[in-house]
Amino acid sequence: MISVPLKRTDEVDWVTPLKRYIALSYQDDPEKYSDETGTIHRLRQDMRGAGNDITGRDVLYRYFGQLEILDLRFPVDEAHIKIGFMWYDAFTQRPTSQFSLAFEKASTIFNIASVLSAIATSQTRINEPEGVKKAFHFYQAAAGIYTYINENFLHAPSIDLSRDTVKMLVTLMLAQAQEVFWEKTLGEKKKPLLISKLAAQVTWGYQSALEAMADGVSKQVFEKNWQVLCQIKAKLFSAIAQYYRALAAESDSKWGEMVSRIQIAETAIKDAEKQAKSFASGFTQSSHPTVTLTQEAANAVYEITKSHLAVISETKTLVLKDNDMIYHEAVPSEGSLPPLEKLNATKALPISELYSQSEMQKVIGPDTFQRLIPLSVHESSSLYSEEKAKLVRSEVEKCETANQELASALEFMNLPAGLDKFKSEANGGRHVTLDSLAIPPSSVKECADFIQSQEAGGDSIANLIAALDRAKSGSKDSLENANLSLDEERSQCEAMRAKYADLWTQRPSGPLTQVFRTDSKALFESIDKAAASDLNLYRSFDQIANNVMVLREGREGAVLEQLFAKIVVEASKNRKGSSRTDNSLLDVEDSGESEAILKTVAKVEEVIAKLKKLKQERMDTLEDLKVKTQQDDISNLLILNKKSSGIEPQLFAQELEKFRPHQTRMTATIHHQQVLMQELTTHYKELMNRQEARSLQEVWDTTERKRQALAEQLVKTKASYIAIKDGYKKGIRFYEDLNVQVQDLAKAVNQFSGSRKEERGMLERQVLTTQSERESNALKTQLSRLGGVSSPALNALPIDALANLSLGSGPRGPGFAPPATPPAASPAAPPVAPPVHQWSPAAA
Repeated sequence: MISVPLKRTDEVDWVTPLKRYIALSYQDDPEKYSDETGTIHRLRQDMRGAGNDITGRDVLYRYFGQLEILDLRFPVDEAHIKIGFMWYDAFTQRPTSQFSLAFEKASTIFNIASVLSAIATSQTRINEPEGVKKAFHFYQAAAGIYTYINENFLHAPSIDLSRDTVKMLVTLMLAQAQEVFWEKTLGEKKKPLLISKLAAQVTWGYQSALEAMADGVSKQVFEKNWQVLCQIKAKLFSAIAQYYRALAAESDSKWGEMVSRIQIAETAIKDAEKQAKSFASGFTQSSHPTVTLTQEAANAVYEITKSHLAVISETKTLVLKDNDMIYHEAVPSEGSLPPLEKLNATKALPISELYSQSEMQKVIGPDTFQRLIPLSVHESSSLYSEEKAKLVRSEVEKCETANQELASALEFMNLPAGLDKFKSEANGGRHVTLDSLAIPPSSVKECADFIQSQEAGGDSIANLIAALDRAKSGSKDSLENANLSLDEERSQCEAMRAKYADLWTQRPSGPLTQVFRTDSKALFESIDKAAASDLNLYRSFDQIANNVMVLREGREGAVLEQLFAKIVVEASKNRKGSSRTDNSLLDVEDSGESEAILKTVAKVEEVIAKLKKLKQERMDTLEDLKVKTQQDDISNLLILNKKSSGIEPQLFAQELEKFRPHQTRMTATIHHQQVLMQELTTHYKELMNRQEARSLQEVWDTTERKRQALAEQLVKTKASYIAIKDGYKKGIRFYEDLNVQVQDLAKAVNQFSGSRKEERGMLERQVLTTQSERESNALKTQLSRLGGVSSPALNALPIDALANLSLGSGPRGPGFAPPATPPAASPAAPPVAPPVHQWSPAAA
């Protein structure tokens, strides 16, 4: 068998160019990717020393797989990442250097095919089924890789990668694979006709290979021994095909055809044996740069042709004898015989079938540069994430709608809570009575606890009202006292003015107290307005006072329990025919009716249980969908398809299909829910159409309605209580702030009144002094006019003595009269009053 030689390559540096590109294009620290770039470099080093065995195949394929992934992130060519790849032609050993990554990949997989051909050739096929199986597989796999090169790498820079060469190699590998399959069929002792057809296909394969390699041999691309071996095998299998076709004719009793084909086979095998003998005896090691055939191969071919010649010749002798002596059939000429039928048992295996999916992933390993994501992939991944989000939002909306429909239906029918009233201890249910409604709801209990804690503290409503009244009264009293002080000051000032007439020079109080009066009035008005608000608070509290009294006792308060118990007692009294002391709502005289109700209740409960299970299944599936979509990352897939333009919609749709089972399950639960809802409605109507059930329901509805109304009233009390209490606190703060202004005004009034009082005292003393001086001067004037007393003597009288003289009373002697015009006295200037406190009240 023929194996294809390997291409050789020189060492290259992957690390430096890749790091440079990472820094420039990805704008990332290239040193962060030292391990990745080093890995690629080591993979190529390992690939250069790959051997002709399974390990060598895997080493080569690992490097090729990583190149495929690397190509999606790094443009390796002359214009971007410039790396010179030097490879030597597998046949001519001529060097070829290119900067193309495609050239590097093509050369690498060419060597994979070469290794596969070598592995196939090295298999032991005689009495070794496993060897036959491997050889058959690997020859076809090699043909598949050569086909891949032919279809994907155009404009080959070297002869070994040219289309003519790889096509020839495909033909040669398939011819050898067909030969191996023929060997397998022969060993299994299949029918002669089948063996003939397979051998004819082998002949055609080697003849096709001969035609394809003829030009290459003449140009010394391929070694001459390849051509010779193919010629021998073409003749050998031509003889074999004719031989077994002759055996098939024998089974059909076509003795003449058998003789003719045996003769043809002998002629062909003799030519093959002759050429094989010459090939083996005259075998010389080819001077071709890459030699794959040896003397042992030539000897083996000769032995095969010799053994076949012996068998065919012996068979010919027997056949001729039998025909001459027994059958006497005419022997047709070669030209008149039907051509040999061929049966192809081989095909070029796609490169994707070289490994299983799991084996391929294991051989290639993880993406070396998986941490380095191109920007375009990030963008596509974001688009895919949005598509996943749309899918999840759609399913969430469907589930929420279904859940809402279920909840609304159950709420409308008051299920399952509404069934308790129809159950009794007989069927294992809770013995339900109206007494269960006598317990205050939890919302009311919470309100009671709240108001109890509020009223137990120092800021109870009563304390706040008292504090408000105190603050308001204090402000009013202070204002009234201030006004009274102003009135008294004015009264005293005017009394002195009346007493001393024109001698009294103190300014009137009115103009001076105008600001005080105005501010006092404004403060009074603020108090009046606030009092109106206080009155509204009082009235509001009056409306809830009774409820507060109930709630302030807490959740265990006797009055609170009595209010709810009263509703139940009234309902029990209104229950027609109810004479049982436990107020049971399953008080049905007819046991048959009771049993029917309980059976219907059981049906309703069964459907409700199914609905709950169905809802849980739907929600579990939805949660699993959310987790799966969050974990779903197709970055690597996007990288693999990075070069395919406009593939995102198709790829996204394909990837989203993995969530189809979740969507299908949720849709199924929604549909099943609708069916169960119809069943539930039917059972519920059946239950409520019973007269006793309707009667029971009416009592419960009335009781629950009254209970709900009471509960709502008490719950609203809490909100009103909080608002009223807040109003009282604000009122207290208002009066406290107002009182600050009132006290400032009172202080200013007191200072003003004190200053005026001091001023009046000073003025009064001055007025008295002025009056005394006037009277003394008048007396002196009168005495001097009378002449009864000498002037010196008069002057000698003290002022006090003069003052004791009464000129205004008693009879006047003749000739005595008061002066026509008393001497004018210049009144003394009034004293300067102490400054009055300037009042600047704050806005009331």
